Amino acid sequence: MKADRPLRVWPLAARVLVRPGPVLRSLAGHGPLPSWQAVFLRFSLPLVLTSVILSQWLYGLMPPALPPESVPDPVGFGVYSVLAMTVGVAGLTLSAHYLVELFQGPTGPERAAMAVTLGLVPAWLGNVVAAFPWPWGNGLALALILYSLALLYVALRELLGLKRGNRIGLWAATLFSGAFITLVFGWALMDLIPGAAPELRLGTTWLI
Repeated sequence: MKADRPLRVWPLAARVLVRPGPVLRSLAGHGPLPSWQAVFLRFSLPLVLTSVILSQWLYGLMPPALPPESVPDPVGFGVYSVLAMTVGVAGLTLSAHYLVELFQGPTGPERAAMAVTLGLVPAWLGNVVAAFPWPWGNGLALALILYSLALLYVALRELLGLKRGNRIGLWAATLFSGAFITLVFGWALMDLIPGAAPELRLGTTWLI
């Protein structure tokens, strides 16, 4: 990846899915990355919106085999999903940025934001394929989420330049803190947005 070549969201997301190691190492030496605000607006937000729009469209084509009272309103749940995923990006980014000093790594919110965004690409794809019928949709979605966890580790390692002994610590701490922030705010958003939660939850949380 040449230093003077502009970074574009869709080619970068596609490449990091199939060749994560070389792409992330090249990105680490790319030079100054866009600001964290630009990373969010140009990379994170388009991916989140695409994931939610496609998943809701597929659920419209292939409704889940659930009672109507256990299915949330598509618009309300779509708005909730965008906000919850955005909170997830922010929570993981803030966690990685503020915790990296504890693990003797260089600070930089733009690198933390890019690492989190690229690490979450498989999970956002998993949100789309989860709309396909069970068990294929759920199985593929779970595999992509596990891939996303591994990719987040590689992205944090490459873009934040951590030493070998500190990489797993930052990864685990980032996941724990980011997940806690997402759960707290995501659960509150579910109750605040009309239609985000179904009338009957059937023992599920509906927090994606």
